[in-house]
Amino acid sequence: MKIDENLSCLRIAVTVPTQGTFSYAVPEPLAPKAQVGCRVLVPFNNRKITGYILEKVPKKSNQNLKEILNVLDPEPLFHKQQVPFFEWMADYYMHPIGQLIQSALPGGLNTDPYKTALLTEKGLSAMAVLSPLSEEKRLLSWIKDHPGKRLPGPLQEFYVLQKKGWLLIRERTRKRRAGPLMRKFVRPMKDVRLKSVLAERTGPFEAKNELVFMETVFSPDDTLLSELTAKFTNASYLAKKWVKKGILEEYTGTVYRNPAGEIVFPSLAPVKLFEQQTQAVNHIKKCLDRKAFSACLLHGVTGSGKTEVYYRAARHAIRSGRQVILMVPEIALCVYMEGLFRTRLGNRVGIYHSGLSEGERYDEWMRMARGDVDLVIGARSALFAPLPELGLIIVDEEHDSAYKQENSPRYQARDAAVVRAKLEKAMVTLGSGTPSVQSIYNTINGRYHLLSMPDRVEKRPPPDVEIVDMKTLEDKGKQPENEILSPKLREALDQNLREGNQTILFLNRRGFHSLFLCRSCGKPIRCPNCDVALTYHLMGHQLKCHYCGFYSGTKIKCPSCGRGELKSYGFGTEKLEQTLTELFPTARIARLDTDSTRKKGQALQILRKFSDYKTDILVGTQMITKGYDFPKVTLVGVIAADLSLGFPDFRAGERTFQMLSQVAGRSGRGSQRGRVIIQTFNPDHYALITATAHDYQSFFEKENDLRKQLSYPPFSHLACLRLLGNSKGKTTDAAQRLSLGIRDILAKWPKRGKEIMVLGPVEAPISKIKGKFRWQILLKSESSSLLHHLLGRIEKSARKDLKSAGVHLILDIDPYQML
Repeated sequence: MKIDENLSCLRIAVTVPTQGTFSYAVPEPLAPKAQVGCRVLVPFNNRKITGYILEKVPKKSNQNLKEILNVLDPEPLFHKQQVPFFEWMADYYMHPIGQLIQSALPGGLNTDPYKTALLTEKGLSAMAVLSPLSEEKRLLSWIKDHPGKRLPGPLQEFYVLQKKGWLLIRERTRKRRAGPLMRKFVRPMKDVRLKSVLAERTGPFEAKNELVFMETVFSPDDTLLSELTAKFTNASYLAKKWVKKGILEEYTGTVYRNPAGEIVFPSLAPVKLFEQQTQAVNHIKKCLDRKAFSACLLHGVTGSGKTEVYYRAARHAIRSGRQVILMVPEIALCVYMEGLFRTRLGNRVGIYHSGLSEGERYDEWMRMARGDVDLVIGARSALFAPLPELGLIIVDEEHDSAYKQENSPRYQARDAAVVRAKLEKAMVTLGSGTPSVQSIYNTINGRYHLLSMPDRVEKRPPPDVEIVDMKTLEDKGKQPENEILSPKLREALDQNLREGNQTILFLNRRGFHSLFLCRSCGKPIRCPNCDVALTYHLMGHQLKCHYCGFYSGTKIKCPSCGRGELKSYGFGTEKLEQTLTELFPTARIARLDTDSTRKKGQALQILRKFSDYKTDILVGTQMITKGYDFPKVTLVGVIAADLSLGFPDFRAGERTFQMLSQVAGRSGRGSQRGRVIIQTFNPDHYALITATAHDYQSFFEKENDLRKQLSYPPFSHLACLRLLGNSKGKTTDAAQRLSLGIRDILAKWPKRGKEIMVLGPVEAPISKIKGKFRWQILLKSESSSLLHHLLGRIEKSARKDLKSAGVHLILDIDPYQML
């Protein structure tokens, strides 16, 4: 139904932490610009803030509405068919919808006000006398070290210091940092032809290069003034001369920032598909042709050719006039996939992830919104790609925990992708060699259709897997203390190097030494802000905290006993790399982890060298376990398979099985059979036994039974209530009060109250991070709607009490990280 503009109002989601949406009137001059998907400036509680137009609705006759102040975008940032998806996410993950949309859009568009602080003379004097460990000293030091920066919440702590006269709080407005890149161009005036210009001349050009300059400007392509000045030293003079004569004109236009660069991993189409690939592609094509929602799980072992199935499915969707999102868990994998797809699909491929600059993200987003992109490849943020004709969403490595966002808004991109496909009548394909227990369970209960690809391409055999029991080696004295590599793995490495093949070594721990211990009292050197031991990093010779970024030198005294004799223990990827260099001095060794890839493009360079056979041994964390295809890798070594088993998480066994199976799958993908050597202290654990045997079915049956007995997902829904505070005592008391409040609510629900189990409160496994003490409560229920109803009650009743205590409550729906 078409709504009369004069009788309509706008439903707007505002970028403040409040639930629901608000209605605003539209002044007549702004009515043509006010389209769904545009940002607007609106008055809100005596402030001016940003909002997003979600809908035009009929205005009630008695409504007295505030008017919007301005429309901030010349064209929509998202389409109306995405609005129900945003609303579902805000409702399910219990996050304000305006802030959810703000987080989904490219960074740099935000113009909202924020609070900053300035120290007074009194505050500087107070810093000099306050205890180094006091909370007040920490807050004042933060302000001194971060001038002009947004104050971290909760703000109440800073207002207390302002009352003491130690600081002044001010409001600032963030400038828009992202938008179209504008540059000067030069072009001929309308209807002017170079031939006629040349014909009118009676003599030669004044400058020797003037004719070439004019031919360049008169070429069919737009000509940037900066490109002309790079090519012709006198370009500015020539441009001004011919502009003055009325032959040329200068104008300002938009320049597209192309983040793609060169194609690094070119891909040739196979001559033919194998039978299992053909069957999978045919099923997906049938689903796409129905143009209705459908979901399937593609369970293909590592090396079975899932990527080729993705390509054929995407090509079919594009040829039928629809668009595709391909999600991968790692940014480095985006680059790899982009090379494969851009080779065959051309430049209508977009990429979108947090590794791009703000300007690149803005340009890619607007290309998508305008319909100039057929396929978007990206990490979890690609879920929100504003494609107007979405037909297919592919989630590669769907089991990967990287699809769960651990900061606000806390959403599971894989699960949300299924909902978005359903709302927009698209198809979703989840792919994995080691599917999550939840996804396999969904095939059993009929929610997803299962597509199986049990064989590697060309019927290549799976790699031979051997387990080395490090416990037995140490008992027999065959493994010296602190030795990283077992004799068997050292011999295999030496043989692989002599044969000219490549090796991947997997160790899921960064740094050089895992901890420093005091020789006197035996206690580890811990982070002052977090309840974790500091890790020694060879680069910079520093002890670092992997949670808050704190670092210090190594020449320090033990904080516990005051003595200075420290001893290092354990190892990480840095030490492994150094050990390999000492053992194999002629080998070409590289390391792929977050420390070695901090700068843009570093991961790409490391992967390209390995792909071009310029690296013999690649050492890495879980970054190297994801879907890469390197045919010359014939040996994979897993240095410490037990690390993930020790996590206090019901998914620890599943994550270990998946990680081992995935990294093992990098071996033997070429003409030679692969070999995998796993070093472990727990050789009898079911996750290791089934991963070694490539037996997913046995693993699933064991894991599924355990989950059923303990009523964990997929047999229940979870919510984690995490409380953070600066005071240990206040945070503990708040957690206890909240727990009692929850139990009081459930006691008043005599029938359904028993359907929700309350676990806790307990101190979090890592009880302090970034200076905040942490407690948590876990809620478990078979009914998602009942759980959400309870969480809604908790939020309303608890927020005020917690705020007064200086404690922050975080609601994590379907939590993955229990630390």
